[in-house]
Amino acid sequence: MKVLSVGTMVGLSNTCLHRHWALEKIADEIYVVNTRSEKTSFFYKIANYLFQKGIPIRLPDDCNANQEIRNIIDQSGKEAFDVLWIDKGITINPDTLAHVRRLSPKTKIVSYSPDNMALKHNQSQNYLKCVPLYDVHFTTKSYILEDLKKLGAVRVEFTTKHYEQTFHYERDLAKEEMDRLGGDVGFIGAWEKERCESILYLVNNGIKVKVYGDGKWNDYKNIENLEIKPGVYSEDYSKALQSFKISLCFLRKMNHDLQTSRTMEIPACGGFMLAERTIEHLELFEEGEEAEYFSSNEELLEKCRYYLINDDKRRSIAKGGKNRCATSGYSNEESIRRMLKIVLNEKV
Repeated sequence: MKVLSVGTMVGLSNTCLHRHWALEKIADEIYVVNTRSEKTSFFYKIANYLFQKGIPIRLPDDCNANQEIRNIIDQSGKEAFDVLWIDKGITINPDTLAHVRRLSPKTKIVSYSPDNMALKHNQSQNYLKCVPLYDVHFTTKSYILEDLKKLGAVRVEFTTKHYEQTFHYERDLAKEEMDRLGGDVGFIGAWEKERCESILYLVNNGIKVKVYGDGKWNDYKNIENLEIKPGVYSEDYSKALQSFKISLCFLRKMNHDLQTSRTMEIPACGGFMLAERTIEHLELFEEGEEAEYFSSNEELLEKCRYYLINDDKRRSIAKGGKNRCATSGYSNEESIRRMLKIVLNEKV
């Protein structure tokens, strides 16, 4: 299998890069095109702002990814690619995909995104014009299949979130490292009103919480029982998920999430996950055996109090979650193998 992998390839904790690692293991031959520089340009920010305000302006291609794709396709000659895998291609242009289709008509053009691409804040004018040109769209949002079809998608397939087995795994950590990174209750992620209110409810009721996050989280540094630390990346991210006695898993309300990347990453790292209760969470991990859930701040507090003093039960559930990740094939490699079989019309 010959694959051209396109996406954001910067940052060790970047899930797009993790999916590329999985593609590297699966493909016989793979080429890569990076779509994002480490620093977003001024023109990109302006174009995105104008698009969000309703002006149909394309995002600039700061990395010259479109030309790179064209060059690789041009040079491939008769050695056509089986799959062009584009991970959240918001800077990929429709004429680029048309060029691929013209020169390499057998190549399957795939769109994957971990975000809700039916919502404007995740879209771009480039992406919207490309929607009908993809052979398959993979989405982790089960409730937007029809929305993507209304945008012009020919075929839409749902896939769950995944974890990267070479990055999200349980490590042999010294106590000093566990103490440095962990704590009683922890959360890693961006500030949002609802999750902040839940965390404040815990700390106001005597639960010690450590948050790794930047931005507006810094406004809460002087609150009792609450420790705010800078965002954590690289291996420390996975180590922290493992080190907390309880890792909180909040869903992003602006995306209407029913599961999130941490849904898989926390259990895969050997951590105990206490997540918002949704139908998808309940299908992915059995409640009380492989994860725990809450539907209100009162239930969240009750579960935290219980599991902070019931170490054996907490460890048993964490072990069950880790085993479920393996037995249900939630890893990037296994998940992408299934997706590629769908793309190439093979039996799953």
